Amino acid sequence: MVVDALAAILDKAKSAGHIHGVVPHLVGGGGVSLLQYADDTIIMVEGSASNIANLKFLLLCFQQMSGLTINFDKSEVMVLGFPPEEAQGIADRLNCRLGSFPTTYLGIPISDSRLTVADLRPSVTRMQHRVEPCKGRWLSKAARVILINSSLVSLLWFLMSFYSLHETLHQEVAKYQSRFFWAGEGDK
Repeated sequence: MVVDALAAILDKAKSAGHIHGVVPHLVGGGGVSLLQYADDTIIMVEGSASNIANLKFLLLCFQQMSGLTINFDKSEVMVLGFPPEEAQGIADRLNCRLGSFPTTYLGIPISDSRLTVADLRPSVTRMQHRVEPCKGRWLSKAARVILINSSLVSLLWFLMSFYSLHETLHQEVAKYQSRFFWAGEGDK
């Protein structure tokens, strides 16, 4: 409930013209300024000095009003379209580290350029650990199908809602599924 207050604060500031969201020509209401899931938050504003100063002020006000502490040391600033010196200056004004791409948000890799197979492989490998053959050895075939569909396939669909996966990754996922489904005792 408290994090909804941050969304309300940013929306009010955006409607008052204190901050400007990104891509206002594509998204009504002044553009996108906030993506939030639980305590993972992405705030997007234009990089002007006034936008950055107003954002910092709003975040400090949110801290005071909510009693929560924003850990600026753990936060990263991703700056696009600015020279490196200006990007570092923006990060310094927000007391955050200057991040770089590719990065991850909610386990999904995000990049400012096309992602490679190597960038997406950790997401697929993470799925592998959920369906190790030893975990399914004592399950019935029906239970194995349920586990595959509930873990591997749902995670894969989540990833594919953002990106088209390379054929190599599709083959890896199929290999993990079949290894788990057909797991036997010992080396069978």
